[in-house]
Amino acid sequence: MAVGELGDGAASEGMARLSLSATVTAMAATATATATSSVFDNDDLLREILVRVTLPHCLVRASLVCKSWLRNASDLVFLRRFRSLHPPPTLGFYIDSSVLSCPRFVALQGHPPELGVLLGRASRHFDAWSDVPLSMWDSRNGRVLVEIYGKLAVHSPLLPPADISVYPQTPLKVWLDRSFTYNLHEFLPEDGGNGREYYRLALGYKCKCMIAYLFHLVDGIWVGRASDTISFPGPDEQAEPVIPLGVHAFGKLFLLTNFSIIIVLDCKTLELTKVNITDEIELEDCDEVDLCEGKLEDEDDILQASVTEAGESCAHVSILGIANAGKSAFLKLDDSIFLLDIVAKNMTKVYEICPEDGDIERIYPLLMIWPPKFPAHLTGNENSGRKMCTED
Repeated sequence: MAVGELGDGAASEGMARLSLSATVTAMAATATATATSSVFDNDDLLREILVRVTLPHCLVRASLVCKSWLRNASDLVFLRRFRSLHPPPTLGFYIDSSVLSCPRFVALQGHPPELGVLLGRASRHFDAWSDVPLSMWDSRNGRVLVEIYGKLAVHSPLLPPADISVYPQTPLKVWLDRSFTYNLHEFLPEDGGNGREYYRLALGYKCKCMIAYLFHLVDGIWVGRASDTISFPGPDEQAEPVIPLGVHAFGKLFLLTNFSIIIVLDCKTLELTKVNITDEIELEDCDEVDLCEGKLEDEDDILQASVTEAGESCAHVSILGIANAGKSAFLKLDDSIFLLDIVAKNMTKVYEICPEDGDIERIYPLLMIWPPKFPAHLTGNENSGRKMCTED
């Protein structure tokens, strides 16, 4: 009996220990769940976590956790703060020339592995168009404006499946003054237009006069406006300005003429103004790079146009493209393309031009789309959504 009683006592003690262990485990799990809930139910703490994600498409992935995360990640105030800390990165740029069968994407180095999928989409996007006569006009906010068989279309290489919108023809002949000679500029709005809008600009000139016609397409409807005629000085009464492809930034188009002036067109008011280069350009010396920097200020908008000289061995410098709201520029120096960070005042070689590329006069930077596209709101209440996600 004593042995049996001892066995029963040991069994009871073992059961008690198991019960205590289970209780402690349950209490620990409850405490952990409470601590986790206290963090993730606190919107301020959650936003401090989300703002450290750094990449827009990673922010979209984080928003899939539950409704609370989606609500905080897609909040407009939060998104403004996120963008100020993490501007959409420049993924790379497209090269387009008359000898290339289709535009070629060049990815910038140093991107994290998380961007591999997007870089692959951008690289492969135009492979299926190699047998089609295609030329590129503009690239903004992850979208590119191209011309195919005389018709303009906007492509979104970063979106699966690739989205394509075709634009109707512009009523140019109805508006234009035939006494002027025109150069055409096609460009997207600052936000890329989302496939619903774009601009066609006809810059006309004769002798020392210039006029601009701006056609704005919004949801299939064309709106056309004409600017006042402006005049500018020149050495010859019959001379005509040489207008290359302009720099489009801050809702304005900046064009360099052969009369030492810059023509600035405000695309909202269609006001043409002149800037004397000799009055506005200042030379600033750096250790290894000489910057000829001109700032054109209008309220909060500043355009920094820079010309860089890397030494006497550099025969020719030209600006191929502008990115990051005018804070960086792609420059062609001899047979190389460099990325100039105007704010940091440093320059990095990003591409070596080969004979197969032909004559490259312009490149088209590709940035990540902003704002990011968030999924539709999750169904059910926030607690059930969180429970469903945490139980996986």
